[in-house]
Amino acid sequence: MATTYYRDNVVHISSGGVRVAESWYPLDSLTYIWHERTGRLRHGFYMLGTRGGAILLVLGLLVAAGIFARRLDFSGEKRTMYIAGGILAVVVVGGILAFALEGLLDLLDRAHDHGKGVHEIWVRTTSGDAMIYSTTDSPKFGQIYRALQRAVEQSA
Repeated sequence: MATTYYRDNVVHISSGGVRVAESWYPLDSLTYIWHERTGRLRHGFYMLGTRGGAILLVLGLLVAAGIFARRLDFSGEKRTMYIAGGILAVVVVGGILAFALEGLLDLLDRAHDHGKGVHEIWVRTTSGDAMIYSTTDSPKFGQIYRALQRAVEQSA
């Protein structure tokens, strides 16, 4: 009876071999297994550019708010109204920015899980080298590659 190490709708790794889509690779025919990641440099520039742009945008907004606040005249009869309006504006703008920050953090999480880099699993068989699986989903790639390692270790 075969032991299943990983299974989803595309990949099935068992003690007998690896099935990816319609291709079958028996474990005893695999002489070498390795993984590669492509697109890291481009992904790094993308991450630096987007994060740097977000930081510059926030700093620009803070500088603009500071310049605007310095030009206000708080003397006179409406001083209390200006202070109350300023506090209200800080609360409203802070709430809006909190929701926007949550969206940016969600994008950061998704960018980490599904980065621009492509993970590939390669195998060497008697007929040559073949890439058997490719994905941008880092956690899923890790699960599949570890399952493949366990299957190979158990078959040895």
